Amino acid sequence: MNTTDNLIPRPSHVALLGGPAFTLEATARITASDAAAPVAEQLASLLRRGTSLELPMVQDSSPGDIVLELEETLDGGQEAYTLNVTDTGIRLTASTPSGLFNGIQTLRQLFPAAVEGTDSSEQTWVIPAVDIVDAPRFAYRGLMLDVARSFFTVEEVKEQIDVMTQFKLNALHLHLTDDQAWRIEIHEPANNPSGLPYANLTAIGGQGAVEVPTAMPARGREGFYTQQDFLDIQAYAASKNVLVIPEIDLPGHVNAALAAIPQLNPDGQAKPMSTTAEVGWSTLTAGLPATYEFAREVLGQIAAITVGPYLHIGGDEAKVTEHDHYVAMVRQFVQIGAETGKAVVGWNEFAAAELPGGAVIQYWHGDFGPVMRQAENNAAMVLMSPANKTYLDQKYGSDSPIGLEWVEGGPFDWADYYNWDPAQGGLKDHQILGVEGALWSETVRDNQQAQWLLYPRAVSLAEVAWSGQEVRNAGDFRRRLGALGERLARQGVTFQEAPDVEWSASSIWPFPDAAPSSPPKYGTIEA
Repeated sequence: MNTTDNLIPRPSHVALLGGPAFTLEATARITASDAAAPVAEQLASLLRRGTSLELPMVQDSSPGDIVLELEETLDGGQEAYTLNVTDTGIRLTASTPSGLFNGIQTLRQLFPAAVEGTDSSEQTWVIPAVDIVDAPRFAYRGLMLDVARSFFTVEEVKEQIDVMTQFKLNALHLHLTDDQAWRIEIHEPANNPSGLPYANLTAIGGQGAVEVPTAMPARGREGFYTQQDFLDIQAYAASKNVLVIPEIDLPGHVNAALAAIPQLNPDGQAKPMSTTAEVGWSTLTAGLPATYEFAREVLGQIAAITVGPYLHIGGDEAKVTEHDHYVAMVRQFVQIGAETGKAVVGWNEFAAAELPGGAVIQYWHGDFGPVMRQAENNAAMVLMSPANKTYLDQKYGSDSPIGLEWVEGGPFDWADYYNWDPAQGGLKDHQILGVEGALWSETVRDNQQAQWLLYPRAVSLAEVAWSGQEVRNAGDFRRRLGALGERLARQGVTFQEAPDVEWSASSIWPFPDAAPSSPPKYGTIEA
């Protein structure tokens, strides 16, 4: 079976040409214009590491080269690409660098899996002659990383970006604040009418973390991002065709803010920091002017350092907030967010308030009616994250050492995340911004544990978000997942070895303090 049969996500159109295959020779070069050069350099870096070939960058092509070109008239949108492989060369074409980046991920998978490693001895780099035309079903294909319950460093976030982008995932939603911690620096403003101590948000809130007895270790990690850190993450993400979406959760999930800023409490007394994983027990107060002063300053500063068009204001699980107060506060928060020039995103509970044009509703759980009304009446876009199809923190099985089990219908494997259509509940594709998988970190303590929960289920979501329903098939996807195992293992990516998949290589068990029922092999590469 040739490598075109193992591509993930499945492209829109793949046609084997039947001619001689392409072999990457020592004389090969990478040809790109100045505009395409940054993306071409990423391809060169990947291939040089895996093949040990020089692959110099040039602007004039010769037979045997890899050519990247930008073409304004290419159909299919900004992320579309075409990839043509013959025995005389490889030609990748797109209308934007984003399209070229997507094409590189497909080209990467056409090479033997050994390209993902650093041992190029006695390896030939052969690709079948093929013609691929491809474009995504949805514009937004994302993951959410909860850095509030347990902190992930800048380098760890970058590592997550490196893995997710090979599957054409292009959005990273960072859940920056919650009851347990506040993870983003807010500067003291020159105009501070109520004297709110914004520096305490990270001085106090940045030291918080969740504690869950079953996690390893039980307590999450402390830390926070400076505003420069956040800009650094975004710059790195942009180089990988990833948009970063910051979330400041309001008006619930706010205990860390209430602990840091006494004026946000009706009695003027700071709340104690909390480590509980329970949800829905904290709230801002609708009648306090400081509530809106705080929201305006925080959302304004976050918007000012956010490169992308979206600003997430949370809105979920405000269980102790009186309904009328909830609606009043959300209406104000949405207006404040919109005034920054960003499109406001919120979890689907915030659909109870009147939303402006351009708002995005992230559906995760509960009544779908308000979501449809906003989509139909206010042209709100919908981001599909139903918990029973996309929540990546859920356990694979009751004996899983980490993960949660609150979502009805679990435990969940790769097939649960694959076998669904985001166009549900009456939604049409044009009303759907995209799909996002959420990794909540109550029980996650490092990147290796995070990857074990993410993969392979995030790969399922990547194909759901990219590939049309008509080209998806669960049985074929199971086979392609198995072939993917060697690529992930060579990259050092930890993944859960789903028992119904025939994996081409084994993962590394990420829980040294918990013995699996069937001890896995440790990072071995099987032929």
